[in-house]
Amino acid sequence: MSLKEKILTELILSKGEYCSGGQLAEKFGVSRTAIWKAIDQLKAQGCEIDAITNKGYLLKKIPDIYNQTYMQMLLEGTNWQVQHYEELDSTNRLAKELASQGAPDGTVVTADVQTAGRGRMGKSFHSPTGGLYMSVVIHPDLQLSAMMSITACTATAVHEALKKFGIETQIKWVNDLFLNHKKICGILSEGSFNAEMLKMDYLIIGIGINLHPDPHLPEELKPIVTDIETETGKHINKCELTAEILKQMRKYFLEIFDRTYLEVYTENSCTLGHRVRTDTGLEGIAESFTEEAGLCIRLDDGAEMLLNTGSAQIID
Repeated sequence: MSLKEKILTELILSKGEYCSGGQLAEKFGVSRTAIWKAIDQLKAQGCEIDAITNKGYLLKKIPDIYNQTYMQMLLEGTNWQVQHYEELDSTNRLAKELASQGAPDGTVVTADVQTAGRGRMGKSFHSPTGGLYMSVVIHPDLQLSAMMSITACTATAVHEALKKFGIETQIKWVNDLFLNHKKICGILSEGSFNAEMLKMDYLIIGIGINLHPDPHLPEELKPIVTDIETETGKHINKCELTAEILKQMRKYFLEIFDRTYLEVYTENSCTLGHRVRTDTGLEGIAESFTEEAGLCIRLDDGAEMLLNTGSAQIID
């Protein structure tokens, strides 16, 4: 850990109290000049730090950089354990590796950037610097038929977390969040299936959120993908958003048998009431969700179709 990271941790732990420059210098075995230079570096990264002679330094605003101490404070009282990396090929890949080695429920992998992010149906997931990328390990006591509800629960949790920051999203069945009719978030659930017990040994839930503009966004994605800053002008602290998502996930997972997520999921759906096309080419009107978050479609010939897997493209 660098000196500036150590100082930032101390300022966070002070919880609104001034930290003496002399005490910081003594604790870390450096000069006061070194402390002053590190403070300047933190300010350059976006920290708002008050400096008063004979009192020391007071952290007034935390920048959008990962800090383990801050994350632990935000998640105090929960069982979430976050492992953060500056760069990974895929947070889902590492989370699956950890789960296969016995990682407990509540293990979370986050990264500043993914070099090989993945979406549903084997598609790549564009994951530039500036987004929020996280994968969660859970051990759900659910039958395989209920796995769709986990993804819907997660989408609901992300929707509610963003709402806490003043961002109103809509949910596209089953795993995408939209803002102003463009995608800002994708969710990918993967797991290990126990054929004998007909249950999941573990489930990995990957979440990717576009927070800031990407100057290298592929041309083919520009008509359908956007980010929170472009649409709202808001800058959301990633540590704070990650913690809020995890809190909301825990809330809805604990209530999954009561299906409390389903009302929010339904009310904020941008799929229901629209004409959709399934992966097999069938078309109809998306009418409702089942208790397990399956999609009920009224086909053009009047028949009802239940979709529990795949996707439903909105075509009107």
